[in-house]
Amino acid sequence: MKTFQYKLQRKLDEVYSVESNDLGVDLLTFIYKKSTSYLKSLPFVIIIPLSLFVAVLVYLLIGRIAIKVTSLLQYGF
Repeated sequence: MKTFQYKLQRKLDEVYSVESNDLGVDLLTFIYKKSTSYLKSLPFVIIIPLSLFVAVLVYLLIGRIAIKVTSLLQYGF
């Protein structure tokens, strides 16, 4: 009979054994690794301004439609 500690250790090893990411093309792999390393260290420096910019851009381009769709989705769920 295997102990709980042994089963837990096997499960943790299974979860944490992640292969390196290879996109097939060296240039894409390089860009992916550089961008994800920056996002892992300072995610909010990029994500918050980018999402704010996209929200303002959507509002300026299709403001009325975006508000109607948002209201519909809000009341629908």
